[in-house]
Amino acid sequence: MKTFKKKTVKVLDKIYCDSCGENCSKDIDHEYAELSATWGYCSNQDGTQYDIQICETCFTEVLNFIKNKRRKVLGSFNYPYDTDPLEGKSYFPS
Repeated sequence: MKTFKKKTVKVLDKIYCDSCGENCSKDIDHEYAELSATWGYCSNQDGTQYDIQICETCFTEVLNFIKNKRRKVLGSFNYPYDTDPLEGKSYFPS
């Protein structure tokens, strides 16, 4: 004998950009970036946690802001490691 019970499950429906409010949900995929931070002891934001979803346009704006700030503060800066995280990397094989 089979018995059944009802089960309520939350499923992801839509994602909205926390900056501009744009719907990041495309037909099948959800195209968005996720920024997260958890601040610990001795920081000005002790115990504060951020989980932010932003659209591609807003991500590009934030990335450009960081690049420009680094350029102003450090001038011409050569990243000391193999890859610069602000330049990104392709996950498609060459």
